[in-house]
Amino acid sequence: MDDIGLLSTRVKIIAAAALFAVVITIVCFLAFYRYYRRKGSEIADSLERERDELLYPEVAYFSEIGKRESQQDAFYISPMENYRRNGIVLLVTDGMGGLKYGDEISSEIAESIENMYPLSFHAAEMISDELRRMSNSIYEKYRLQGGATLAMVHISGNYMNFYSSGDSDIILIRGGEATRLNPRQNYLSTLVGKLSKSGRTTYEAYVDKKSRALIDFMGNSNPKIIYTTRPIRLTDDDVVVICSDGVTDAVPCKSMVQFSDGSAKRCAQQIKRSIIMKKHPRQDNYTGIVIKLSRGIIN
Repeated sequence: MDDIGLLSTRVKIIAAAALFAVVITIVCFLAFYRYYRRKGSEIADSLERERDELLYPEVAYFSEIGKRESQQDAFYISPMENYRRNGIVLLVTDGMGGLKYGDEISSEIAESIENMYPLSFHAAEMISDELRRMSNSIYEKYRLQGGATLAMVHISGNYMNFYSSGDSDIILIRGGEATRLNPRQNYLSTLVGKLSKSGRTTYEAYVDKKSRALIDFMGNSNPKIIYTTRPIRLTDDDVVVICSDGVTDAVPCKSMVQFSDGSAKRCAQQIKRSIIMKKHPRQDNYTGIVIKLSRGIIN
């Protein structure tokens, strides 16, 4: 074969290869285009469903003195105007009875959380550190002449984080069961654990006069802040109750299930009525926030 024939053959091979490459490129482009178009449509549909299925928190509260001379509980509920962006933050704080500045400290905590709002939902560890710094500031000011508990939840995008210190309660009612989410940081829980590990009966823990004494609280130096390392997924018809121990002393956690039907307002009214009907001669201050989650579109 002469040089001109060889060159012509090479040109044909190169042209065929180039044409093949162009065809493959076009086919791949069309395949990827269809894939990402479909994927984009699926994502858009998913976001639309998520928007339509956003859980709406209906909130109600009650706060009473009981048999105390003054109210040492405080609470905070963040505004709902920017719920989609910032979620909602709800707090109950209970001033420690028998100490001089319990009411002042509980009010300071509620005001401090209000000033911190909006909180970052994805920075639970950072917020727990900030709460610890808040407690240390209270300690420097009052030097253990007062303290308060903390029970706080942050609900955003169908998920919930919580933070606690002391013995106020965060209760989740779901599927006919009520679960206390945060362990109480009092001497009773510590003593029960020690007795259980040693194989002894826990009865003596409950009759110990020091059992209700707190081992951690806001106003202590470097207290342990209990918080969620992973947000809790909320579902339709969940009920969350945040309350001081004056509520659960009268209405045990498990008993709250019977009040969970209907609206948040109805649930709060029934819990309050149940406490009043107990007529406990030494009824502590009691404060509760009830959150009922249901599907709905928030503008």
